[in-house]
This record gives sequence, C-alpha cells and structure tokens, in this order.
Amino acid sequence: MTVPGASLSENAPGIQLLDQTKKTYPSISKSWVDTGFKNAMVEHGANLGIDIEVVHRKSDVPGFHVVKRWLVVERSLG
Repeated sequence: MTVPGASLSENAPGIQLLDQTKKTYPSISKSWVDTGFKNAMVEHGANLGIDIEVVHRKSDVPGFHVVKRWLVVERSLG
C-alpha cells in the first residue's frame, strides 16, 4: 500500500499504483477512483487498457453517505 504525503496530488501516486497493479494483475480492466483524481489518471489507465471510472459523491446529501462501489473495494482488500 502506498500512502503519499498530503502535499502531493493524488495523480502522481495514482499513476504509479496503476502501473504496479497492471504489472501484478495483467488482466485488470476496471478501476474506480474518487473525484480527487483528474484526467491524467483516466488517460493513463486508458493507455494501460484499464477503464477508470470517477465515482462522484451525492452533493445533495449532507454528512456521511456511502459512495457507490467504495465499500466493495474496501471489503475486498480489507
């Protein structure tokens, strides 16, 4: 697991993580990311053959709420 410093954009470590993941799991074809990731991450994923889907929070719901697909990943890797 990689934990970047708060001063870094999520894109740089995210792109590095995509490279490592594709190398370890060559058949990966889909990934979900939050809105902190920008077009560079989506484009890099496309170059690797990985469909990157940005999952948006519901802006009309105040406070905590479950974000689509988020807990599936955390349960799988937890």
